[in-house]
Amino acid sequence: MKQLRSLTGIISQPVTIMPDSLSPGAIDLIKVMALLAMMADHFNTLFMRVPGPELYALGRMAFPLFTMIWAVNITRAPARLQTRANRLWVWAVVTQPAFALAFHHHFPWYALNILFVFASVTQLLAWRAKYAWKGMVTGIVLLTALMYPLWLASYGLQGVLLALGLAVYFDTGITPRPRELAGVVSFAALFSLNGLIHLAAQPFETMMVAILPTLLLPCFVLQLAGVLMPAGRERFMPRRFFYAAYIWHLFLFGIAVYLMER
Repeated sequence: MKQLRSLTGIISQPVTIMPDSLSPGAIDLIKVMALLAMMADHFNTLFMRVPGPELYALGRMAFPLFTMIWAVNITRAPARLQTRANRLWVWAVVTQPAFALAFHHHFPWYALNILFVFASVTQLLAWRAKYAWKGMVTGIVLLTALMYPLWLASYGLQGVLLALGLAVYFDTGITPRPRELAGVVSFAALFSLNGLIHLAAQPFETMMVAILPTLLLPCFVLQLAGVLMPAGRERFMPRRFFYAAYIWHLFLFGIAVYLMER
């Protein structure tokens, strides 16, 4: 009962999910939990003979959490958008062979890993900041060209809209009306991110295993991180650790899959 009261206390404490409300330590904690959820989801997909719905549900929080952290970071240093885009392109390209190796039975080789979502949306924002509407149009053309490879393995249009919506929502320089619209777009993208095509045929299973975990688990993690790592807590993970962890876990999983097939 004591543990239950403690958990209830954490859930009941409000945490404002805004860029200035998350300490560096809280952001690192969110990244760790998202990374563990993603690794559990990948393990479930690649190695479980019958994938477990619990691990699948847990994995639904990874992309929304990483997207929120990405959106918070780019709003903190808008002048560095092109630098961030360049870095993301490099990591996305470097990660692609490991991703293709790990998921070669699930997706074609040209299905793009999730870092391409962040790289392409960051590129659009960088071009928009530098070239105004011409840059935005060029960025949209880029996203359109990448949409099918992203749809195969990295959420496609919903993932792109979630990233764009959160980038606008967390931008403190945006006026209230566009910010409200961005919030609506972000929620719609989040709701449709997982399992929507199965909702009519399997409404209960889809809601419990796909849609509700996508909506609720990120909120719980954000609130938990805000309580455990309040303002002033410094980061505790090395820089670039999460990029390296992403590529290395895919590489190791891919090697394991290859060895199991021999």
